[in-house]
Amino acid sequence: MVDNVFKKKLASIKNEHVSVLDSYKVSPFKETHSDTACIVRIIEIYSLNKLRAKGEKLYSLTGLTVPDTEAVANEINLLLSRYAQLCRREEEELSFRQHEVTNAEAVWKSASSKTSASSIAEAKTKKPGRVERADAERRYQLAASRLSEQQCRLSTIRLLPGLLADEADYIGKGIDKRLLNIFPHSVQISAEFVSVFHDVGIVRDVNFIIEALKFLSEAVSSIINCCSVPTDRYELNNGGMVRTMAYREYYRADNTVLRTVVSDRDYIEHVMKCNRVTEYKNKLFS
Repeated sequence: MVDNVFKKKLASIKNEHVSVLDSYKVSPFKETHSDTACIVRIIEIYSLNKLRAKGEKLYSLTGLTVPDTEAVANEINLLLSRYAQLCRREEEELSFRQHEVTNAEAVWKSASSKTSASSIAEAKTKKPGRVERADAERRYQLAASRLSEQQCRLSTIRLLPGLLADEADYIGKGIDKRLLNIFPHSVQISAEFVSVFHDVGIVRDVNFIIEALKFLSEAVSSIINCCSVPTDRYELNNGGMVRTMAYREYYRADNTVLRTVVSDRDYIEHVMKCNRVTEYKNKLFS
């Protein structure tokens, strides 16, 4: 038992890709967690769901496993419910901005009826009526700009829960489809998503999980590429198959000790060097 724990701790010392796989831990969402945790968990579930196919490929080649979402129906429903609350607060902000525009427009129209000034530029005459009209117009334009910004913000924020649709289908029973369907279906994280948040803490945490999941995906892809038989004939004729088999041996799930003492590059170089000696001797004695 102690030996197994020791191996697990040392398994990734000489290989960053396996280190990323070993170190990534899933964090299920609970009702006591924050809105930020809700956002981060949705991104995590979406990303790990997308990684499942690669995970199956990785397992078939090496026996290594990719962290699963570990999501269940109750957690999905809890995430959707919490996110709906977050959206309602944004909708309240939108209503406030709409009311602000309505009031500013009324003031602008009232000021316009008192003067024949046709533009902000005419306020330079310093006539009280024209100054009042120009000020009212500026206030209206600012209010309209804030309204437009909030509309875009709400539209972008509402896209995130739609990322859970594939995981909901994967889980099947128990998902509150009515709640899920109030959000637009999404296939990827919006490029503008992070930028709509003004809270530096949320921006930091969202960027952190996106980066961590990117590293995880890249690690999986890199191992799969190394352990896949090359399709290029030149590569195959120049030790491609031997190299691939060596990588599979190195990345084999139970080969933890090997990965504590040597990097994949050094191991492959050693195998290829030994193979060249064997091939040369075979030619000599053939």
